[in-house]
Amino acid sequence: MEAQGELESDASSVIQLSHSLGSRPFEPRGQINVRSLKSGSVNIQQDSSYDWKDYKEAAEANEFYHLEAFVKYNGIERTFLTSTKACLLYESQLADIITIHVDLLGNIYGVSVATPHSQQCTGTVPEFEPNFNTTVLISYMEHGPVPDVAMYVQKVEQEKVAKERGETKDNRSFIAKYWMYIVPLVLVFMMSGASNPDQPAR
Repeated sequence: MEAQGELESDASSVIQLSHSLGSRPFEPRGQINVRSLKSGSVNIQQDSSYDWKDYKEAAEANEFYHLEAFVKYNGIERTFLTSTKACLLYESQLADIITIHVDLLGNIYGVSVATPHSQQCTGTVPEFEPNFNTTVLISYMEHGPVPDVAMYVQKVEQEKVAKERGETKDNRSFIAKYWMYIVPLVLVFMMSGASNPDQPAR
């Protein structure tokens, strides 16, 4: 469970899980019962419904494992779809991490699946019992940085007062101050020189 945020509401919820290998139809996997998002109190009940050979074949075919999460929370029903490579799940021997993403209002806005395994599939693994070893995490949205408006307004007011008193000095160079006058003069001289070229000697 990640660091908690200050949630505005907290209620129990149920997340129904279905899963699929490659292009196969979705089958029930189980459910997550969330007793409290604030405390991170959850429990999960699940069953693989696929055989060890199914995961092996999907891994060898470089297919994806898909997880569908149907969430009922605060009277709202939402469905989230997340995927990971089947070979990663296969080589981790069905050890996965399901993360529940929660906003500042205490609403679930996403569910994702990952594996503790490396991001590259390395090869074969010995036969294992197709039972999930799942860790459920809750990820809380954090407040972003708040601009210091009071300090900015105070600085603007101080600069305004100083300008009215004539205390501010213009430290710009001569060219930076008067470039708008210099540039037209230079252009006039250049154009007059181009229109009156020197006559060749006879």
